[in-house]
Amino acid sequence: MEIAWFTDTWLPTRDGVVNSLLSFKKVLEKEHNIYIFAPGEKNRRDKNIFYFKSRAYSKYPDYRIASLLPIFSKKVAKIVRELEIDIIHSHSPGVIGTYAVTASHFNSLPLIFTYHTFIQDSVYFFSEGMQDFTRKMLNIWLKWYFRRCNAVIAPSNYVAGKLKKFHNKIEVIPTGIDVKRFENGNGEKLKERYQKPIILHVGRIVREKNIDLLIEAFPLINKKVDAVVLIGGEGPYKKELIKKVERKGLQKSVIFTGFIKDEELPNYYNAASVFAFPSTYETQGIVALEAMAAGTPVVAARARAIPEFVIDGETGYLFEAGNEKELAEKIVMAIENGSMREKCREHAKKYDIVKMAERLVKFYEVVSKN
Repeated sequence: MEIAWFTDTWLPTRDGVVNSLLSFKKVLEKEHNIYIFAPGEKNRRDKNIFYFKSRAYSKYPDYRIASLLPIFSKKVAKIVRELEIDIIHSHSPGVIGTYAVTASHFNSLPLIFTYHTFIQDSVYFFSEGMQDFTRKMLNIWLKWYFRRCNAVIAPSNYVAGKLKKFHNKIEVIPTGIDVKRFENGNGEKLKERYQKPIILHVGRIVREKNIDLLIEAFPLINKKVDAVVLIGGEGPYKKELIKKVERKGLQKSVIFTGFIKDEELPNYYNAASVFAFPSTYETQGIVALEAMAAGTPVVAARARAIPEFVIDGETGYLFEAGNEKELAEKIVMAIENGSMREKCREHAKKYDIVKMAERLVKFYEVVSKN
């Protein structure tokens, strides 16, 4: 099958969307051809990746905004036609995602859209006076975009429920994880380095991930357990969090590791006593499954899609979103409860990337035939 993916985020940026695409790509390319259309510094082709000239977004330089010009031409549609694409899969309703709409239209090809992110949650980038207006405009835009799609993929049942007002053909396919990769991590060196229980958080460092809450909760945790917090990742909110840690005098206990390399990530998960996940932003939460594959229990906010993936009392604990006291209590419980590791591993196996990729291909085939 010849498959075209359109995404407004791509390497070197690493976020949930990019990680999802990389996971599926690794498996699907064994039997299918994947062509990626993504923003870049200039228009160019690198093997099966087509980059379109874009500029960095000033408030979040890791993200790039492509030119609107290809939307009004048949350039992208011509590329798709020459590649003899069977199905188009958009991973964003942004500018590159709109290229997918035009390519689908001009070539009469089926268009599938995966709704990875609640984009309305990012309106805080705008001034307060503009936020309500921006939400309304986003809602109008999403209605238009969904109407152009033959089918929609949601990464969780929660998201599927929210999307029913936009589309009537929704398939739930979570992003899978490479279970073997994460279950084979070795955290001994990290354990030796810190000599105390490790509370780990990994992900983009942005305001909506609620990492502030973990920092606020740490003094409460420290009253019961002498632990260390490792925060892995990069993002525009990192400087603010570092200032907060310094104001609280927690520099020796709350450590920012920077971006954790792919080959090291399984070791960090393996070394951790608990994975802390206070975000209320998630449509799935891939990192929680990665942690569980390593046998590490997850303490997460009882919000949105997270309760579908973290089984309270079995693979970790859920806490009331925004409640730092309960977050601290549940983290201490997870550290003191050493019986969850095997259940975490078994639960994560349900989301093995090979299984999820098979479901994705089957859905492609069904949509292509209709």
